[in-house]
Order: sequence, then C-alpha cells, then structure tokens
Amino acid sequence: MEERQKKTYRNSIRSEKSIIHAYVQLMQNKTSKRITVTDIVNKADLNRSTFYAHFKSAEDVRERIQKDVLKELLGSLDKNDYRNSLANPYIAMEHVIDFLKKDEEMYKMLLNTPGVDSFLNELRDIVIKQYLSDEVILPNIHDREGFEMNMRLFIGGYLSVVKDWAAGNVTIPLERCTQIMSESITLCVNQYLN
Repeated sequence: MEERQKKTYRNSIRSEKSIIHAYVQLMQNKTSKRITVTDIVNKADLNRSTFYAHFKSAEDVRERIQKDVLKELLGSLDKNDYRNSLANPYIAMEHVIDFLKKDEEMYKMLLNTPGVDSFLNELRDIVIKQYLSDEVILPNIHDREGFEMNMRLFIGGYLSVVKDWAAGNVTIPLERCTQIMSESITLCVNQYLN
C-alpha cells in the first residue's frame, strides 16, 4: 500500500508539472487571458479530470506559478538574510540563480512571455518593501530616499539582466553577471548605511 501511495504521489506531481509547463509553453504564443483549459490539456496530453484535480481554471495555473515563484524567492530570504545580503548581496542573488537552474528551460520560457514585466516589477517592489520595513536595517540607513532609489536601480537592474539572460541577450554566464552586480551593489549601498 505504501509503495502504491508513493507512485500515486509521483504521478500527481508529474501531472501538475506537465500542466504548468504546458501553460508556460502556451504563453509563448498567447496572452494568459486567452489560454483555455482545453489548450492546456491538449498541450500537456492530459485529460480534463486530471487538470481539475490540480487546478480550478487556466487563470489558477498562472496564479500558482506566480505564487510559487514569489514564495520560493522571498521565502528563502528571512530577516537575517536581508540584513546579511546588504553586506554580501551575492548570497541572495545566488539563490535566484539556484532557483532558475532547477528548471532552467521553463523559467527561460516564462521570462520571455508577454506580461512578465509587471510580475518582475511586483517582485522588485516586494523585495524593496522588505528591506525598507526591516527594523534592524532602517536605523542604519542615513539617507532613506537614496537607499530606496538605489535598491530600485539594483534590484530592477538585476531582474532585467536575468530577463536578458533568459532571452539569450547576455553572453556572460549568469553567475558572472551576478558577481559583477553584487560587487557594484556592495560599493553603492554601503554609502547609505551607518
């Protein structure tokens, strides 16, 4: 019985991943509002009942993708990581690389879909809000406006580099881009801290 439950669980995970991958593939040619459940099940080669066992609608798939990405990227940065990432931004940025490498093909497709910019802007704003609400970081910032503008510049810039990497527009490996940007961030951000 236990082995059968494991197999059922693996099949369920595999079906869910197939649905998500199919949705991302469809986003290459359609806006998310035009993607239907029929499109997804045809692309994933699954039946509708399998789809509905995991999701309520095509929109539910999009929301799940966004939620999972935000949860994974932001969940890894607890309060200590935010503080430490100012001294060494590479720590947080390396987590982004590791996350993208887990399913590189899918995330490259996702980063090249219409509408991804609004999601990346939302991600940027959430990260900035986390930094600006940290009770340990705030007292150490002597120019909050300067700090916030530079955080917008660097976080937005890094997300833009990641997007360019996904599109094949950056020939430098993402790890090296991250190292270069991390060094720049460290130099700049430290001037706003006590």
